[in-house]
Amino acid sequence: MAIIEIGRMGVKPNHNVMDESTPEGKILRDTWERIIEQPTGPHRLFWGLEDEEPLRIWGIFEWDSVEHHQKFAREYGAELVKDFPKILTHGEFTKHISPTTFPLRATQSPVTELLLAYFSADISPELRDAATTKMQQFVENIVGKSSEVQAVNYGWSVENDLPFVGGEDGQKGALLMAFIGWPSLDAKSKFKDTKASKENSGLISGMEGLRKLTTVHVRFRSLERK
Repeated sequence: MAIIEIGRMGVKPNHNVMDESTPEGKILRDTWERIIEQPTGPHRLFWGLEDEEPLRIWGIFEWDSVEHHQKFAREYGAELVKDFPKILTHGEFTKHISPTTFPLRATQSPVTELLLAYFSADISPELRDAATTKMQQFVENIVGKSSEVQAVNYGWSVENDLPFVGGEDGQKGALLMAFIGWPSLDAKSKFKDTKASKENSGLISGMEGLRKLTTVHVRFRSLERK
């Protein structure tokens, strides 16, 4: 079953990694190109800075399976990312999401909203199923009530020890994550102010067992393996 690798990393201050005309931007682009060019590499990869924390960059990769990613990392990983310490401060996490639909369409929009709903590592199957149902309702509602939503993907984390983005140090748990594609931040903001959005948001914030809810926005760039 196809899976998504997600990673969040720190960017060195005063390093414009998204400008490919700069030395740091060239390092980042060249690294992604070396990764995607490998015959056993990911099918697609996406990267972009977080609007809320501009010194945080997300990387998202589409793999056939967790084992596919792990094998690639063992064989090529260290060599391919050897220049990252020149432009990045640290890696916060590398984890996996099992999406209900594939491939990712939401990350191909001009702006992607990442909705991160965290639960305890030992969340029960009953609470997990209930949260999944509410997420499905949430997705159906926003797609049905906003013509601006371009695509939505969502799924649970494979691991149950994901660090809470926006949480206190040491907080970890299982993650139910949604990717929502918008044409612009303005379009998302306008929909957020509507009655339909306000009524629908309670489906997520009211999920039983929810420990932390975080939303960030990223403008992804992408590469696809030929």
